[in-house]
Amino acid sequence: MTAASGKVASPRAAGEKPGGENQSVARALAILDLLAGQPEPLGVREIARRLRLAPSIAQRLIKTLANAGYLEQTDATLRYMIGYKAFHVGSSFVGQSSLHSAVMPELYVLAEQEISGFLGVRRDRSVVYLATVQSAGPVAVNHRPGAQTYLHSTAMGKALLAELSDDEVRMLLAHKPLPKLTERTKVALPQLIAELATVRRLGYATSDQENRQGFFSVGAVVRDVSGAAIAVISGAVPTAGLKQPDRTRIAQLVLSAARNASRKLGAPAARVTAAR
Repeated sequence: MTAASGKVASPRAAGEKPGGENQSVARALAILDLLAGQPEPLGVREIARRLRLAPSIAQRLIKTLANAGYLEQTDATLRYMIGYKAFHVGSSFVGQSSLHSAVMPELYVLAEQEISGFLGVRRDRSVVYLATVQSAGPVAVNHRPGAQTYLHSTAMGKALLAELSDDEVRMLLAHKPLPKLTERTKVALPQLIAELATVRRLGYATSDQENRQGFFSVGAVVRDVSGAAIAVISGAVPTAGLKQPDRTRIAQLVLSAARNASRKLGAPAARVTAAR
């Protein structure tokens, strides 16, 4: 009962956070998000430390997720990694998407040209990888589906940013300094925004050792029936021995892949062929 009104306050459900969010569910999802981004399995105490949870709470949540198949425990170290059930859930999202059906053949075409192909979408201030097709080239450029990367340093990210106005880009990226990943990474917003004007003119973006030393990539957006950019295709190759004609050829192949996927999705012809 409140002193001011004399009314009985509604008791909040056990484990419910302000705004109707369930604390236990939120913590379990945080564990899944953490492990999804790790190259190696983690132990209970390390998971608890990173998420600032009591080890006993982390243990209960992890055991529940493991029993349901969303986490698996390694035999050698007894640490935990993402389980088959989580993969099943993620795969169902991709499998239900006409985007996936339109893009995957194009990624395989790129791979046949020794270009590793990627499909991604923007989520808030990051690019999320949805699919990867590794080329037969000597150097692997691999990103797991669900992994995230930066907007400002990747060809995928810059192609997506070019779909926004300059003011929208500033609002999206000006909240904190942009990380400098290599000596070539553009971290000044005016410099990045100037480059986006070129991206809009050409219809594709490039990243020349700006996200990862020794790799060149090209990104171009995929459009749906309304003409809106709903995803991005990129192709990446090692820079060793790469000449300017090679860069031009890769750009045209990636742009063609994005246009082909867009046509399959019913994008208006004018939006498929014309740069902004």
